[in-house]
Amino acid sequence: MIQRYNRVACGPGTALAEGLTLVLPAEVTSIPDAKIRSMHPDVRARAAGGAWAPAAPGMPLVANSSVNTLDEGRADIEFVDRTRVLLAPNTLVVIYGTASRTRVSKTPPAAVELADGEVKAALAALRGQSVEVATGGGGRVSASSRDTVVQRRGERTTVAVFDGKAGVSSGGVSVVVPKDHGTRFSDRAPPARPRPLPPPPEWTTADVAPIALAPAGLGVLSASWKPAPGAAGYRVEVARDPELNDLVVREEVKPDVVSFRAEKMPAGAYFLRVRVIDREEYLGVGAVRRFHLVAARVSGGVAPAAREITANPYGIVELTPSPALELSLDDGPFGPVPERIDLLQRAPRELRLRERGSAAAERRPDAVTSLPVRYTAVGASIQAARVATAGGQALEARVALDGVAGVDVARRVAPRIVAHLPGGARSAALTGGARGGALTARIPLPPEATRPGAPLRVRLDVADGRGGVLGTSDVELPAEPGPARAAVPAPPAAPVLGAYLPLLPVTAAADALWLGPTPPAVVAVGAAAVRAGGGWVAAGQVRASGAVGPLGLDAALRSNPAGGGEGVGSAGWLGARFRAVRLDRSALELGPTLRLGVPLADGGPPVRIEPGVALGGAAGRLTWVVDAGLRIRAGGGGEGAAGGEGGAAGGEEGGGAPIAPPSQGFLLAGAAADAAPWLRLHGALDLHLVHRDDGANDVLGGLSAGAEAGGALFGALSVRVSPWREAGEGPVTAQIAVGFREAPP
Repeated sequence: MIQRYNRVACGPGTALAEGLTLVLPAEVTSIPDAKIRSMHPDVRARAAGGAWAPAAPGMPLVANSSVNTLDEGRADIEFVDRTRVLLAPNTLVVIYGTASRTRVSKTPPAAVELADGEVKAALAALRGQSVEVATGGGGRVSASSRDTVVQRRGERTTVAVFDGKAGVSSGGVSVVVPKDHGTRFSDRAPPARPRPLPPPPEWTTADVAPIALAPAGLGVLSASWKPAPGAAGYRVEVARDPELNDLVVREEVKPDVVSFRAEKMPAGAYFLRVRVIDREEYLGVGAVRRFHLVAARVSGGVAPAAREITANPYGIVELTPSPALELSLDDGPFGPVPERIDLLQRAPRELRLRERGSAAAERRPDAVTSLPVRYTAVGASIQAARVATAGGQALEARVALDGVAGVDVARRVAPRIVAHLPGGARSAALTGGARGGALTARIPLPPEATRPGAPLRVRLDVADGRGGVLGTSDVELPAEPGPARAAVPAPPAAPVLGAYLPLLPVTAAADALWLGPTPPAVVAVGAAAVRAGGGWVAAGQVRASGAVGPLGLDAALRSNPAGGGEGVGSAGWLGARFRAVRLDRSALELGPTLRLGVPLADGGPPVRIEPGVALGGAAGRLTWVVDAGLRIRAGGGGEGAAGGEGGAAGGEEGGGAPIAPPSQGFLLAGAAADAAPWLRLHGALDLHLVHRDDGANDVLGGLSAGAEAGGALFGALSVRVSPWREAGEGPVTAQIAVGFREAPP
């Protein structure tokens, strides 16, 4: 049991050194020679004679067990006497055992046999002991050291001693390698004479501060060094412990790489070591720097950077305390790192950090790390209006704050509106603002600020709970408005009296139009047909009318007749009417009319003038129209008109020229009714007293009826029956038309 836990020889007559401390277990147990203390992935192990299997932390290792680290693997093996051997990537070792070996020997047994790769041997916890490492080919290293690195590549073994000393034996020759020296041997050849190891590289002066922030666990480590003469490369290592056993990063880089940067590093203490590798592949003495990454978070939506803090003035800086660091606000005393710094209570411009216990070295430029604190801007925009309240008038302010995302505005900012009014300043708390909305407040206006007819000029300030002004604005409130006027509804549109498209007879004597005092807005095309002269006569027509205020205009164009009839020719009518009287939404309308007929082709009727008067009215869905007037021929009547007896004879003797009596009077009366919003029915009676060129007087007349259907686009159909008509004219006239009109009211 003594041999298991202590490197001593137990035998008859063997004396123990005075003052030696022996380690014994509390009770007798069966324990393995070693265990895997810690490891990184990509490590495997096997028992003697067994198969390789993935290793795990705490895995027991007995004599003749093997451990193999692969490309990304590292392992820390601890023996029962607290001897530790650290394996680099791509390393294979065989566990030999410890002082527990039953065979008594003056030479302590080897802890491991290094088959290939690299191991770091460290002293056990007890004084006077050494770590024994055997190498393939019969070599042996006995390291009384906390840091001795043994490398085996192929048949060559290199030993570098960075602490204490180490004895190296091979080929029957032994040498002692002191600190910062190294030796090497191949297979069973004797070891080379110890030589100094490459010196540590020199850090550049432009390195980052040893203390930095790690916001959201994304810290950055970086350093650079000067190129070393004769360097074939560098080994860069980052660990969490001063002995650099708990490695995080280990890389070998080319000689032209003289800087290192690691990102996304969690908060904590780190140790960076850089060693030179010379052309003989000796590993040099390391240059070590210590770094501290402090976890930090800022409320208010702004993340701190590695070397400065950008924060909202109403936010909170949260830090992860570290027992290895001290903090000072501005020029204040150093103390433990607090968990939070309330920027509302303290507004530091700088945070200073240093390692605990470094007060004596504070004058060194790199002893204290300064982190400036930069504050974001907070502003306010203001709008104001005069409002009526139950107690009088008040000023209503609406305020939008900028730069307060992530801040509890009500508790941390506590904004108020201050109004500089006649008689003094008044203030009120701003409330609301849910989901980024505006803050509002109302301040009652004093009587001297509510004079009617006078605008009010006010200066408004937005202040926080400490009295700091966040924004100011000069506003002018308009004068108090007078009583509101009731809205006057627009009068309803007047109804259309009569028909939109009354029938236009195909005759030169009875073609007076039935029309109201106000013409509708209509554009239409159509055709009318009548039997005359033993055949059918048809004439096309284009008609348009409209009104501008009380003045109405209309036009009608009729084409030459088609068919065998006589007495009708192409003519155009231009008319104007003026609505002189309109009562109660067209209950009664009255106005004069004037129409002018002109020929449009040779042989057409002569120029005629038609003055008259139109009277009409509306009662619900029913409208009525009465027209009375004269028609006077302005030109001659033509040969046919001069020589014939009656209209028909004159037409024949005159070679078919249209009959146009020198004068006539007419009376038209009728009514229209809306059977549906889209359907209008109408009927009218027309009477004509015609004075002929031969002095005879005739009475002509007829009765017409029709229908108009549609909306803005509509169609019209009319029929006229004439019991009193021209000689040779048929009794029935039909008209069809289609057009556009203003939508019926």
